[in-house]
Amino acid sequence: MEPLNFEGLFENVVGIQTGTKTAASRSVDRLLTLRNWLIGASVVSYEQHGADRATYGEGVIDALAGRLKRAGRQGLSSRNILNYRQFALAWPGLEVRGLLDVALGSGARLPIPRISQTVSAKSPVKGLAGSKVAAEVVLPSLVDHYTPTPELAWRNADWFQRLFTSLSFSMLLELGRIEEPLKRGFYEVECLRERWSLREFKRQRNSMLYERIGLSRDKDALMALSREGVFLESPTTLLRDPYVLEFLGMEKAGTFKESELEQKLIDHLQAFLHELGRDFCFVERQHRVTVGGRHHFLDLLFYHRSLRCLIAIDLKVGTFRHEYAGQMHFYLNYLADQVAHPDENPPIGLLLCADKDVQEVHYATAGLKQSVFVSRYLLKLPSEEQLTAWLREEQSLLEGLIATDNSEED
Repeated sequence: MEPLNFEGLFENVVGIQTGTKTAASRSVDRLLTLRNWLIGASVVSYEQHGADRATYGEGVIDALAGRLKRAGRQGLSSRNILNYRQFALAWPGLEVRGLLDVALGSGARLPIPRISQTVSAKSPVKGLAGSKVAAEVVLPSLVDHYTPTPELAWRNADWFQRLFTSLSFSMLLELGRIEEPLKRGFYEVECLRERWSLREFKRQRNSMLYERIGLSRDKDALMALSREGVFLESPTTLLRDPYVLEFLGMEKAGTFKESELEQKLIDHLQAFLHELGRDFCFVERQHRVTVGGRHHFLDLLFYHRSLRCLIAIDLKVGTFRHEYAGQMHFYLNYLADQVAHPDENPPIGLLLCADKDVQEVHYATAGLKQSVFVSRYLLKLPSEEQLTAWLREEQSLLEGLIATDNSEED
């Protein structure tokens, strides 16, 4: 090992200081998350079994917050304690001791940072007369509130520990507000996979990503998520319908040209990539396709790393028309023959339209050699009721069409 010069010494010290500061910050974040759960669990335990709980009744949280404020304890308002209570009830099966071992080290103790009352001279404990002692925290447990979901067996103690050591308290609090177990499990998986910021997670949840992906159409993917906590990546599940493009700040569909929509997507490319999902890589806009001496231009070309294929996107400002599928199929045949590498999978086409008719899409795309998908785009966030009804209606129509096709084949 060569001796350090002064510049090397400086860089080494900076690296050590930065690394340890980052590690310390993560440890503090984990401890604060654990603190919030412990406070919430303590409140729940008291509400269930407190010796004098009848004295405070429903006002226990306000009474506790007031007492803590008078004692000089900051950041423990009624609102915060209420959040901590909800947080604890959302994760009642948490193994506190395991998380303490991760945060503080194996065999850690968590002392109460206060001095108890003075021990009297009559104390039976030898050597403690006239002294002050610190009590040890009683770690609350909410296992009586925890009912495992058999079909989500992968959401066990190890999974919860991974969540609590990987995600911020704010993220976990938002996740805990999702009541449906499978839906929450989906967002847990995606938060870890995608490494979303809190802002991006809220956007994806508010835009109803769970309802928009193809789980309802891909039964194998739904079963894999339910039984194993694994999100199977396929074109059906990765290509969403609809896409929510509220970040463009555009007026309602039909009031702009396709070129304007394309330019807006390029101007907001990072946000568009977030909406497209993980592993999309931008390749080119207005990709030229030259056949028979004539030039054609594909609006947007992407590559998907996990699918290992090109994804062509064509933008339409109006309602889907069957000839659009033929045009996209033409592009995909060209890309497969002239652009894709030999070791890549066949390219996939996505037509983004302002609206579509499920039956027309079905008959226009069924039986094509290349994979063509049609999705709508929305320029503002839909309400949950609107989108749920919309997707349910589309799924019903699609299932009816597929059933008809199968009966004709038989």
